[in-house]
Amino acid sequence: MTVSGKHLKKFLYPLLAIGLIYWVYQTIQPDKIIEEIKGANYFWVGVAALAGLTSHVIRALRWKLLIEPLGYKSNFSSSFHSVMVGYTVNYVTPRMGEVARCAIKAKSDDIPIDKLVGTVVTERVFDLIIMFFITIAGVFWQYDLIADFLKSIFYSAGSDNLNYKVYVLIGLGVLGILGIVVYRYFARRKNNPVIITKIIDFVTGLIGGAKSIFQMKRPILFIIYSLLIWLMYFLVSYLVFFALDGTRGLGLDAAMTTLIVATFAVIVPAPGGLGSFHYFVPRGLLLYGIDLSIGTSYAIISHASQMLMIFFFGGLSMVIVSFKKRKSVV
Repeated sequence: MTVSGKHLKKFLYPLLAIGLIYWVYQTIQPDKIIEEIKGANYFWVGVAALAGLTSHVIRALRWKLLIEPLGYKSNFSSSFHSVMVGYTVNYVTPRMGEVARCAIKAKSDDIPIDKLVGTVVTERVFDLIIMFFITIAGVFWQYDLIADFLKSIFYSAGSDNLNYKVYVLIGLGVLGILGIVVYRYFARRKNNPVIITKIIDFVTGLIGGAKSIFQMKRPILFIIYSLLIWLMYFLVSYLVFFALDGTRGLGLDAAMTTLIVATFAVIVPAPGGLGSFHYFVPRGLLLYGIDLSIGTSYAIISHASQMLMIFFFGGLSMVIVSFKKRKSVV
C-alpha cells in the first residue's frame, strides 16, 4: 500500500508546525511569557485585529476588480466570504485555501473555477512583487543595523566599518542583468532540465501576471488596493508592539523588519504559519535587543489574534455561504 504525496503532505505540514513549536519552547522561559501575555494591553491587539480584517476586506475588493474583465457578475459579499473561508482552510491544510476560495466563489457567482484560479495567480504574483520591493527597501532602510548584526556574527570586534551599500547596489544590478540574460537564454532553449524548466515557467508566470494587471480596466485602483493591503499588514506588526511593555518602545523600522520576517515565515508550509511565525519573528526582534521570551510573547499574541479573527469571520462566512446554498436549492 503506497501513500501519495498529497496525503503525505497532510501529515508532514502539521508535524513541521509541531516541531517548530517544540523548538521554540526549548529556547524560552514559559513563566515569563505567561506573565507578559497576562499583562498585555488587549486594546491594541483588538485594533491590530481590525487592521487585519480590513486587509481581507480590501483583498475581496481587489479580487472583485480582477474578476470584472472576465465578463461575469461578481458581488463583494461572496468575494469576502470566499476569501475568509480560504484563509480558514489554510490553517488546516496549507495552500488549499486558494482552491477552497475559488470553489466557493465559483458556486456563489456561477463563474468557471479555472478563470478564478487565474485571477488568484495574478494576485499572488503582484503580492510577490510588492513583497520583493518591501524586502529590498527594508534592508536598505536598516542597512547599518543589519550590517552590524552580521558583522557581530561573522567578524571579530574592531574590523573595518567600510560602508558596503554601493557595492551591494552594484552587485544587485549585475545579478539583475545576469538573471535577465540567463532567463532569455534558457527560455529560448528546448529540452532544458526539469528544474530549469520549472524556474523558467515560474518567472514567465510572474512576468505574465504583472503584464495582465495593466490590461485590466482600472489598474491604478488595483495597485492602490494592493498597497493598502500591505499597509494593513504593516499596521498589524506595528500596533501589537503597544500591547507589551517590552516592545512598546519599538518604532516603524522594527515593524518593517517584523513584517518582512513574518511574511517569509508564513511562506513556510506550516498550517497558517504555526510554529514558523513563532520561531522566526522573535529572532527578527533580536536585532532590536528584544529578549527571545518577550519576542515570543509578541509572536504568540500577534499570531493568535489574527488566527482568532480569521476563525470567527471564516466560520461566520461558512455559515452564511451554507445558508445561501440551502436557500437557493429550496
